Amino acid sequence: MKTKLKSILLTLVFSMIIPGVFSQTEKTVMKATKSQNTELKVTLPPVPPEPPAPPDVPGLEQEAVPPLALVIPDLTNDQKQQLKKLDLKNLEAMNPIRNQMREKKVHLMSLLSTQPMNMKEAESVADEIGKIQASILKQQIRHDQEIRGILTHDQQVIFDSKPKPFLRERMRLGR
Repeated sequence: MKTKLKSILLTLVFSMIIPGVFSQTEKTVMKATKSQNTELKVTLPPVPPEPPAPPDVPGLEQEAVPPLALVIPDLTNDQKQQLKKLDLKNLEAMNPIRNQMREKKVHLMSLLSTQPMNMKEAESVADEIGKIQASILKQQIRHDQEIRGILTHDQQVIFDSKPKPFLRERMRLGR
């Protein structure tokens, strides 16, 4: 009888506490006993406040600086403009290739999930993905060389010493 009463009490307590956890910090719960009704006061921890919004930093909405400007010292304004043009040109060239890559990966995923799987078609899509990856890598190498053409000798040395993201991703796959 006592265990049944305890389980009913626990069920009652949790059914009243759980819904109010996010809306109240203090709740009164009725405790049913054999002979009398008593109140049990339960104090819940306060809900943490939302984090404050980041402060407004003046100048952030101004012209975007090319990411390379962060790693290459002493860039002139002319070099920054040329880098920005090269980055836009590279994005224009890469977007259709990346979209094609996404399409092939989705197609491959759908082929892999069919029963029975068409192994020949899946292998041909995998080959196409490999060709697209090669064209992406070639475009990234061309872009890298165009950037080097804008830089002075000292800037080239620093630029060449930095790891290339397009190579880092490939090396990560080989681990």
